Amino acid sequence: MQLKGRFQITNWQESVITSFEQGAKLSKALVSQSYSGNITGSSEVQYQLNYETTGNACFNGFEFISGKLGDAPCQLTLKHDGTFEKGVAKSQFVIISSATHPELLGVTGLFTSGEAGQASYLMG
Repeated sequence: MQLKGRFQITNWQESVITSFEQGAKLSKALVSQSYSGNITGSSEVQYQLNYETTGNACFNGFEFISGKLGDAPCQLTLKHDGTFEKGVAKSQFVIISSATHPELLGVTGLFTSGEAGQASYLMG
């Protein structure tokens, strides 16, 4: 099963954990998103980010999606591993938990950010 669509960031709260010389830093972010496409609903993500002096970053985190897959209720937990380079965020992720769709456990996916906090996702 292949799932695709878009998500929109609706809230981003980031705080610096540690600052280093020349602008490098470690941060954490709590992010809210709304989903459309095969999955509709909302999610919360907790990211940890490591910024380089260039402003590029690598990040990881966990996301909990709650909504619908088609007409059925859907709850998924994703584990992210991504990068932020030249203003574009990309992540590879894997579905690690689902109370509603156990057949999706282990399914991998990716997202690439677009403009204005939007991104396209593809799973499967």
